[in-house]
Amino acid sequence: MRKKEPVRADTPLRRSARGRLQQGKAEEQPQAPKEPPRPRGSSMADKEEEALQPRESIRAHRKPAPSAREPSPGSPPRGAELGPEPERQEGGSPRPPFVRLKRLDGPPQQEAAPDPQLQKPTLEWGVVTDRRARLQVPEGARLWRSAQPEETASHPPPGASQEPQQQPPARAVGLTPRPKAPLARKEEAAPTRPPGPGRQRLLPPLMPTLCGCLSVLALAAACWFFWEYGSPEVASLGLTGFGPWRWPSLWGEPGGECSAQCRVVLVESIPACLEYGPGSVRHPSIFGAWMELLAGAASSVEIAAFYFTLRGADIHVRDPSSQQGREVFEALLGLPARGVELAIAVNSPQMSEDDTSELAAQGADVRLVDMKRLTGGIVHTKLWVVDQKHVYLGSANMDWRSLTQVKELGAVLYNCSCLARDLRRVFAIYRLLGEPGASIPAQWPASLAAESSREQPLKLQLNGTSAELYLSSSPPALSSQGRTADLAAIVSTIADAQEFVSVSVMDYQPECVFCRPRRFWPAIDDALRSAACERRVAVRLLISCWRHSRRAAFVYLESLAVLRRQPLSCPIEVKLFAFPEDGPEALIPYTHVNHNKYMVTDRVAYIGTSNWSEDYFTRTTGVGLVINQTEAAGGGAQGSSLRRQLEGVFRRDWDSPYALPLHDHWKCATENGGRPAAGPGAQQSGSEP
Repeated sequence: MRKKEPVRADTPLRRSARGRLQQGKAEEQPQAPKEPPRPRGSSMADKEEEALQPRESIRAHRKPAPSAREPSPGSPPRGAELGPEPERQEGGSPRPPFVRLKRLDGPPQQEAAPDPQLQKPTLEWGVVTDRRARLQVPEGARLWRSAQPEETASHPPPGASQEPQQQPPARAVGLTPRPKAPLARKEEAAPTRPPGPGRQRLLPPLMPTLCGCLSVLALAAACWFFWEYGSPEVASLGLTGFGPWRWPSLWGEPGGECSAQCRVVLVESIPACLEYGPGSVRHPSIFGAWMELLAGAASSVEIAAFYFTLRGADIHVRDPSSQQGREVFEALLGLPARGVELAIAVNSPQMSEDDTSELAAQGADVRLVDMKRLTGGIVHTKLWVVDQKHVYLGSANMDWRSLTQVKELGAVLYNCSCLARDLRRVFAIYRLLGEPGASIPAQWPASLAAESSREQPLKLQLNGTSAELYLSSSPPALSSQGRTADLAAIVSTIADAQEFVSVSVMDYQPECVFCRPRRFWPAIDDALRSAACERRVAVRLLISCWRHSRRAAFVYLESLAVLRRQPLSCPIEVKLFAFPEDGPEALIPYTHVNHNKYMVTDRVAYIGTSNWSEDYFTRTTGVGLVINQTEAAGGGAQGSSLRRQLEGVFRRDWDSPYALPLHDHWKCATENGGRPAAGPGAQQSGSEP
């Protein structure tokens, strides 16, 4: 029989039952003092003793080993092993030995992430005995390593649910098996994982987001408000001037696309007492143009005027010549019944409010503008805007005498929505100032900014030919952003002339007539002198002479005419236009006067609503239309352009028997004696029809 060699201490044992017993015995049993080695013998006793060694180790293992310390209820260090005394079977024989298990810690990077639904439970571990395997679980021992620190398990992160986690039921087993993480479904389960410490939410809360959006919208609305309307003072006037406040339009004002194909017609009022020779220039009447506009109105009619006396209520005169004014009034009165909006801005106070009161009773929106309180002047503008595409602008007031007893001139532009839209912005300012307690703001809203100016005129077609035109206004306090001042339009037109400047205006007086004390005002006078004496441009002035003319005006005119003498020889001529003073119409007050307010040069036509003195450009409202129209080469027809038509009108009046030399002014100026009327209110009562 072959003798077995003893097992060396450094030789690894096979993982058999006997090897594990010997290893466990070596770890727990105190080592006995080593006996001196006996030489290997070949006796039977030695062989028997060697064969019995495993059994002795088994018997020795059954003896209780002294423990270094008693097991504590706390968690022992990792790898600690405890073993209870083995029980004995019935009859006293010992049960088979049990095996101690030691958990081997693997590298952290090799472990799978724990399943979110199987987080580390908070359990109080005790000693659980399995009668089948007799395995003992140390108290507080870990079942598996958590991916999170231990201290965070008992303190959930902010925002996590505070509800107690559902603990798995305790199983009466020796060792709860380690759950297997669902590696294949790890990506699917990730979105449902509760946020851990340091994990930020991907989406912001709903309420802060909504509040932030509303704050941004409110800030944007406030910025738009102050940019659009300039100041809260403007907003208190109605914001837009077109009635009550309304939401801003993203496509501009109503009226559709801006039409560039316009038709312009020069219109006049020629009293019956004025008889021109055969073949003289004649143009459609203002009465006919007004009636045509009212008959074709479909949506709106907007009128700005000095006053309304279409039925002669101011002087209580029933003259046959007032019939045309009554017809115009009846047409206006019937507009609201047809569904046409009628808006009126008129100076206040008026000589008679009978017409405006009755129109307001029928549904018209009438605004009374107290310009004397606002600027010290009056509303002297005369304009119409019909259906936001047709325009009238000229010298005629809303007075029956302007249709039959006063010489007037104006222009009607049809299907010209570009110009109508710009003119409506001027009208909107008057309507704003007609609100109760209105005041002039420091800056007009951007929605009323000019759409045409001297620097940027409208470019369109007038009667089939190219033209550039723009609107001017006065006084400067009522001019919105970009609007050319009326005085600047007149002075620049004079400066632009190369051959001639022809002016027809009722009053020409280079001073502030209604200032106290009166002062010299040479703005236009200097422009005329410079054109004639420096650039040798022919200047001709046709000034009205009637019973309300001021004698001081003739002195200023003479100072211009004297420049024609040698050695200056400045090409300046001055004439007076006077009506014949016979016939029954001469008894009607404020009639028989040339009320024209226009200027024509070799390049530009200007039609306005103001007389030429300082008051009309600094205190009183007025509007001017400046047209530069291309003329066909070699065209000799007077109707080829508005400028040519206006030049023909001036030549007709200049050469008529009603044009008198300047030194004959005593024949027509029979009243006032050079004394101006007292204050701006006199303009209403006597100085202008």
